[in-house]
Amino acid sequence: MIECRDVSAHVGNFAIREVSFVVPQGVHAALTGPTASGKTTLLELIAGAIIPARGSVHVAGTEVTASPPETRGIGFVPQHGYLFPHLSTRDNVQYGAHDVDMAVDLTRRFGIEHLMGRSVTKLSGGERQVVALCRALAPRPGVVLLDEPFSALDAHRRSTVLDEFAALQAEWGFTVLHVTHDETDARAATLRL
Repeated sequence: MIECRDVSAHVGNFAIREVSFVVPQGVHAALTGPTASGKTTLLELIAGAIIPARGSVHVAGTEVTASPPETRGIGFVPQHGYLFPHLSTRDNVQYGAHDVDMAVDLTRRFGIEHLMGRSVTKLSGGERQVVALCRALAPRPGVVLLDEPFSALDAHRRSTVLDEFAALQAEWGFTVLHVTHDETDARAATLRL
């Protein structure tokens, strides 16, 4: 479960004010809006990269407003992947994983096992996004935050990744908050459950 209660935050000249919502346990919720409307800021606030000026953030029934990001049990897939350039693709996927075999299984399930020997600097935008998705899932989080995670994927690859992601969510029961400016993308992701 994800819950924000009257959350307000300022980042430079941008502000979000008094945002409240609940995403129930196991639900894949989508938030759509135009570019620069605060979608990424909201995810970063939930993940712990931004501390709210007021209000509170709750994950799985526990207030995490002041908790460090690494203690929140959240997997975060940033819009552009943001892989660690000093680590191999394999090490990026396994980063934070409690079980290396699970990380390896994720690469198989998402069809990227052939990329494990490559430098992340040699990956396409779509490959980077799928690697980032596997990295976020490898620690088996209770909550997954997705920021335009499928924008660099072609239609066929997007469909297969969404199908596998929905299958994993059904198996593991994690909660998802997916932000995008593309309403078609949001519908495609949330209708798979």
